[in-house]
Amino acid sequence: MKRLIEKIAQMQNPSVVGLDSLLDYIPQHIKDEKFEQYGDSFDAAAQAILEYNKAIIDATADLCIAYKPNLAFYESMGVKGWIAFE
Repeated sequence: MKRLIEKIAQMQNPSVVGLDSLLDYIPQHIKDEKFEQYGDSFDAAAQAILEYNKAIIDATADLCIAYKPNLAFYESMGVKGWIAFE
């Protein structure tokens, strides 16, 4: 809790970014690349979500204090989703 309060004070912003990555929200170019690379599979979907979430984190790292991934989106892809979440 202390680290969180310190980060809020440092950033002057209490915002947390939710990573609710439904595959339908992922830009088509990312999905195309991953499905071409991995085939039509849970692995491709998990990797597309992983890449998208990384891009969101990179774009907002200086603006927010934390991230909250929604495990349900990863769980829906089975073991490959858990691996991507990890």
